[in-house]
Amino acid sequence: MNALAHLSFAHPAALVALLALPVIWWLLRATPPRPRTVRFAPFRILAGLTNRKQEAARTPWWLILLRLSLAAALILAVAGPRIAPPSPDRAAAAGKGPVLIVLDNGWAAARNWAGITRRLSAALDEAAARNRPVILAVTAPGAPFDPAARRAEKIRSGLSLLKPRALTPDRAALLARIRKARLKPAHAIWLSDGLDYGAAGDFATGLSALGGALSVHAPAHAALPLAVLPPRLKNGGLHVRILRASADGQGRGRVLLRARNGRPLGGASFGFAPGKREARAVITLPLAVRNEAAMLSISGQHHAGAVWLFDDRFRRKSVLVFSGESRGRGQPLLSPAYYILRAIQPLAEVAEIPSLAALDERLNSALSMLILADVGRLDAKRRADIARWVKRGGVLLRFSGPRLAGGHDDLIPVRLRAGGRQLGAALSWEKPQRLAPFGAKSPFAGLSPDRDITVTRQVLAEPAPELAERTWAALEDGTPLVTAKRTGAGLVILVHTTASPDWSNLPMSGLFVDMLSRLLDLAPAARPPGSGKARKAADGARAASGPWTPLRALDGFGNLAPPPVEAEPVRAAGFAGTRPSPNHPAGLYARAGAVRALNVTDAKITLAPLPPMPAGVSVHGYDAARARDFAPPLFIAAFILFLLDALAMLVLAGVFSRIRPAKAAAALLALVLILPFWPQAARAGDRDDALAFAMKATEKTRLAYVLTGDEETDAMSRAGLSGLSYYLTMRTSVEPGEPMAVDIARDDIAFFPLIYWPVRADAKRLSPPLIAKLDAFLKNGGTILFDTRDAPEAAVNGAGNTAAARALRRILSGLDIPPLEPAPKTHVLTRSFYLLKSFPGRFAGSPLWVEATSAGRERRKLSTGNADGVSAILITGNDMAGAWAIDEAGRPLLPAVPGGERQREYAIRTGINIVMYALTGNYKADQVHIPAILRRLGQ
Repeated sequence: MNALAHLSFAHPAALVALLALPVIWWLLRATPPRPRTVRFAPFRILAGLTNRKQEAARTPWWLILLRLSLAAALILAVAGPRIAPPSPDRAAAAGKGPVLIVLDNGWAAARNWAGITRRLSAALDEAAARNRPVILAVTAPGAPFDPAARRAEKIRSGLSLLKPRALTPDRAALLARIRKARLKPAHAIWLSDGLDYGAAGDFATGLSALGGALSVHAPAHAALPLAVLPPRLKNGGLHVRILRASADGQGRGRVLLRARNGRPLGGASFGFAPGKREARAVITLPLAVRNEAAMLSISGQHHAGAVWLFDDRFRRKSVLVFSGESRGRGQPLLSPAYYILRAIQPLAEVAEIPSLAALDERLNSALSMLILADVGRLDAKRRADIARWVKRGGVLLRFSGPRLAGGHDDLIPVRLRAGGRQLGAALSWEKPQRLAPFGAKSPFAGLSPDRDITVTRQVLAEPAPELAERTWAALEDGTPLVTAKRTGAGLVILVHTTASPDWSNLPMSGLFVDMLSRLLDLAPAARPPGSGKARKAADGARAASGPWTPLRALDGFGNLAPPPVEAEPVRAAGFAGTRPSPNHPAGLYARAGAVRALNVTDAKITLAPLPPMPAGVSVHGYDAARARDFAPPLFIAAFILFLLDALAMLVLAGVFSRIRPAKAAAALLALVLILPFWPQAARAGDRDDALAFAMKATEKTRLAYVLTGDEETDAMSRAGLSGLSYYLTMRTSVEPGEPMAVDIARDDIAFFPLIYWPVRADAKRLSPPLIAKLDAFLKNGGTILFDTRDAPEAAVNGAGNTAAARALRRILSGLDIPPLEPAPKTHVLTRSFYLLKSFPGRFAGSPLWVEATSAGRERRKLSTGNADGVSAILITGNDMAGAWAIDEAGRPLLPAVPGGERQREYAIRTGINIVMYALTGNYKADQVHIPAILRRLGQ
């Protein structure tokens, strides 16, 4: 009875049809069943007989009951009966007066937004059913608040615009506005995100004090959101901290690191210890890959608090330090390098070199900053090398000292006076100087100099018109402390005091760390040698004027979107202390090419569940029991009753009595005879599949890849060949169709000019029929590109000692292939479309193996090679598909290391050359005879 109290119908009007059941009963009772036909020879004799007493036949009672049940089941199924659990907010619909619905729409609400909106919709339904007005208020700061009560239908029309925002709820401000409006709701419903921001209990007390009952909805502890804290770079790894609100919340998870285009770069799993609210994960990636990171997120947590945006400051910088001071070798506290390393090691990849000779091989675009501490003069060659490196975008930071004061070269930003200035000495009238406030245009703007920091000695700059412009920091008497000059795309910076405490106590202060951090921001991120992007990054990062303009905003679900119209720029000096607000939303901000990130969480954030609610407040969850719908089983019951009715009619008509045993035996025999032909039908289906495969393969020129059985490998092969087909269409006259997957054992491979074969370590030896099939393909013009994808492993273990190399030997062991060699510089592959010197892929450490050319004529005579002279076998370990692979938007899926986008471009050109080589044969090689032919034609 308690369950029936909550019975409802989706279409109650259909129940009116139940009134027709008595009529149906009368019709069924009065209508006799179909008469049976009986062949009886003496029927003519009986035809003239008249039955004086006529009695109507009756439908059997069981058939009437069956049909009435069928009709009732159909009527009830159309009515849609269901039993719904009682609503926790049923009191909101009782009584009189408006219903106040308060909704948390901050970043934490996005975790359970579906449940929140479902509960909101149910509350509006109940209010509309009893014609109760509704007041809707949200807790995100900056949202408008209208105290006027409206009809539930009007509020429902605007729910599509209600979304969670990447902001922290300000419940106290909303409560103050509600009190100011003097609202007296009959009932209040608080749809909370489940988190306590320090005053949730006071907020609930304030809502309950408005006069009506209060219902609070909150997610279970296991469904509370997780938050990612600011990650740190340490010992070559990205250390991530994850916070949960309750010790019995979600226990395990995974963090993912993504590039700007959404491409995954890496991930790590984490787990909370019992009773702990914080977990840690470490993502270890190569420096070049880590510098592409743009976003860190917690898998499965679709809200802004589970996302951490990276900007130019995160990109790991590569720094080399050399100190000209030798007395610190045995006493590190006296060495300038000691203070520099301690200050900058948490911020960059730092290495101290023992001599300037070690600098020669590392002075490239992979180096972000070079720090020279008390190095006076550099030799001419090394000075020229450093000057070229600076012009390409590098940052040279020099610290003064006795050597630089005694003599210096021209790699300094300003002219210096000989000797140094000594302050506070016994024979000096001048006192030690403090630091002056930093200028608004200085990279140090916003930092506060400590009054305890003093400088006792410095290197003085010669007065010059450009001195004021090049001064970034000065002492109180106006003499420069830090000067800088732009040289090409780079910077030369000079600190006019030492990096050790000899001339100043600045290196022992926290300001020293902050200043080096600001200078490191000006350096480009480490890029592979030859990359042209380092200069662009440096140009963008050096802009030191103007505010930070909103570039992309983070919504409540953790997605980047265009900034809202109310978004405003952030002052450059105050960006470090800015917190997300309606005018300054979380997201990415740009200033003259440089990018800064404003995140929702910070190192001080704490998460806690809602505290116990005040007495009289009812608390409910969002996981309400679902309504039980009885319409589907009723439809099924009606169908079964219909089948029983049909069967009853056949029985009453005597259909089954006329079935003879001989006919039944004949039907059974026919079924037995048909069964052996089913395999033939299956084989006919296989022939149809083969025909469809052939039609698809021949309607366009298509590249193919071998299925390995591994979903990830096969997906990457398809994405790689799709990318190569796209580049062929854009750059050449070849317009291939979508690549096709081939099963070497089953499919006909004769239709494809080039087959890409990724070699897995678990590849098996080929069977004899398969070997014969591949031999025929290779000798009749086909080309197979084998890719072991093991170039990094081969560089360590040797080209033939990797698991993939051993698997390749198993595959090729039975094939009749000629000798192979690395493609020589004169090979046709180097000029079949582009002029190439190497054949990189995603990696660049493996050569491209082709048929040896020394015995080409003999091989063609023996027919062991490709019929048109093209190498039938190509082997590489550079993961070509990984370099070609693109997503639906045309963005690369995997990074190319170590050469970056420049290497990817050469990998694309390599792929185009391979396809043109496979399609056109060796005609490029025959062009060596063109000059002789032209001379003969001229004669």
